[in-house]
Amino acid sequence: MAKYRVIVCLRPEGWQPRSADDAPPVIHSPVKSVGQSHDLFEAVHRAVYFNQRPRRTERRWAIVVDPDSAGRAWSGGRLVTPLTYKVLPIWWPEGWEPDSPQDVPNCLFQAKQVSAESAADYQAAQNIVLALNRQAMNFPGSTWYVVAAVENEPVATTVSVDPQGLEIISQSRRIHIVRSQQGGKGNCDRCPAHALACAQQPWREHIQTITDVQSRWLRGPAAGAARS
Repeated sequence: MAKYRVIVCLRPEGWQPRSADDAPPVIHSPVKSVGQSHDLFEAVHRAVYFNQRPRRTERRWAIVVDPDSAGRAWSGGRLVTPLTYKVLPIWWPEGWEPDSPQDVPNCLFQAKQVSAESAADYQAAQNIVLALNRQAMNFPGSTWYVVAAVENEPVATTVSVDPQGLEIISQSRRIHIVRSQQGGKGNCDRCPAHALACAQQPWREHIQTITDVQSRWLRGPAAGAARS
């Protein structure tokens, strides 16, 4: 399980954060570590609390890093904040029935035929999920929707170039599927595996990875054009 560390760095002159969990463009040497946790959201909440706390000087800023992974912005670890949020489609498990549009099943398999959509923040993602799932409950199909928090820097990046000069960049990021306090796991009684432990497992956060693929032509008539 990943370990998340909250570090305090110097805030660059003139930098204006877009959110309380934003990260400066340049990470100076950390002033100190103010905590760590295996729970991502506990670490992020600690960083946000530090950044929103009134203080005499505004020269310090807290960010969350994964010290066991390599990153680009800072040599001491992979930058986790700021988080972004996506509306992630998943397959509707066989035999599963939601009790509310906020429910998240224990069986989570991303629906490959539908792309994840970005949202402005957590609340916006939650509102979209509620609207889509209300519709899904009225007109059941094969897809259900969940909120996913996406870490900042990727855990893995691969780059390949084919003989025609097409460069393909794949970046895998760790995502955390969130089950809100108002939601549950739904009803698994009709699931063929309802007697197994997976149907009973309680959790508030489920970790997966999501891969973004981008491509561009390095040479030829289409050089400079990009598609994803």
